[in-house]
Amino acid sequence: MRHRLTIPLLMAASALSLALISPSASATTGTPDISGHLHSARSSDSQTVNVNVTSYGYNDNDDGNGHYGTAQIAYPQIHSEATEDLGTYDQPSTFATDPGEFAPGTRIYVPYLQKYFIMEDGCAECSSDWQNGIHHVDLWMGPASMQPEPALDDCEGSVTQNADIIADPDPGLPVDTTPLFSGGQCTAVHH
Repeated sequence: MRHRLTIPLLMAASALSLALISPSASATTGTPDISGHLHSARSSDSQTVNVNVTSYGYNDNDDGNGHYGTAQIAYPQIHSEATEDLGTYDQPSTFATDPGEFAPGTRIYVPYLQKYFIMEDGCAECSSDWQNGIHHVDLWMGPASMQPEPALDDCEGSVTQNADIIADPDPGLPVDTTPLFSGGQCTAVHH
């Protein structure tokens, strides 16, 4: 009987010590639901996911009918149009993906940019990738008006990478409120 209690107690003690030593370990719990969504209602269900991170802006956003140069979004949640907000938990910027990957309204945190985003738009390339088992998010950058090229395109490329993000993150993570694209130039800061 003692051995049966010892193993679970040791496992619990190890998990507790890991959580105390590495707070990020406790923030990466949670599992996808039956449909594969990484969405949850509680921030304690945050999960670290490796994704293909890309970016888009007004110039290369379309309205779903092939008309480019718009800030229209498919799944408005807290914004009526695509918005590069402060990037805080309460004022996240817009991101796009397949709604089967992250449900509209899902928040993510991108550590290398130190910004929060909220799922409010669709992304055809993201949907294609998702159907092939590849996680992909597309982050909005810049204002909701035509921007100079190639500055916007180059800036979008500068933040493109495979990276770990946090789905359903806790509030209070470090935030850099510097816009990704402002005044016609790339202002993205990598951390």
